[in-house]
Amino acid sequence: QQPAAPVAPAAASAPAPAAVVNEKAVERLNAMGAHLRSLKTFTVNADVTVEEVLDSGQKVENALSVELAARRPDKLRVATTSAERSRKIYYDGKTVTIYAEKLKYYGSFPAPATIGETVDVAAKKYGLEVPLADLFLMGTDKFDTKSITEAIYVGPQMIGGVLCDQLAFRQPGVDWQICIERGKAPLPRKLVVTGTDGDPAQPVRRSILTWKAGTAPDAAAFTFAPPAGATRIAVKEAAK
Repeated sequence: QQPAAPVAPAAASAPAPAAVVNEKAVERLNAMGAHLRSLKTFTVNADVTVEEVLDSGQKVENALSVELAARRPDKLRVATTSAERSRKIYYDGKTVTIYAEKLKYYGSFPAPATIGETVDVAAKKYGLEVPLADLFLMGTDKFDTKSITEAIYVGPQMIGGVLCDQLAFRQPGVDWQICIERGKAPLPRKLVVTGTDGDPAQPVRRSILTWKAGTAPDAAAFTFAPPAGATRIAVKEAAK
């Protein structure tokens, strides 16, 4: 009887590669945030595509547009438009008003004295996520860079004819990329967010940004004036 062949030991699993946090990528992100905070007035338009996963597993993309105008420190107007709905948010330094244009419903709640504080209160107290809100948080202590587990410089990218640096970041539950314009005006030109927590399909949201730095409507345009036939409704605080 032949002796049993020796059993080769199981190969040890290779250790997972160590996460890389490129400090220069984080510094570039913070420099962009500092530049955004230096802009006293601006208007930015975003062409946004949002992935939806069908029951079959196929992904389709829905398109919407966002226009955000700001006058620091206390004026903000955001209009979100898609084929199915139109919603506007007004902040005049004292009050936030949300207006569903097609349904002609609007509601208001009192707001703090600055855009940054108002964006924070809207999300935490009323569950209102202001589109492009991170533009007012990046580079501040309210933008969580401590939870970044990976930060890399991907390389140069041309976005709308503008030469940018592409950076990629990972945080618990989300992967995201940002393309920042090179030169003295480090504006974000593209933002890609991929959800990695909960939905195995990992849907993606892409935004291409077009800027008009130094341009915004007059102060009066940030105060909501109810149109004829509009109905006021209550805005409830989000459940805790």
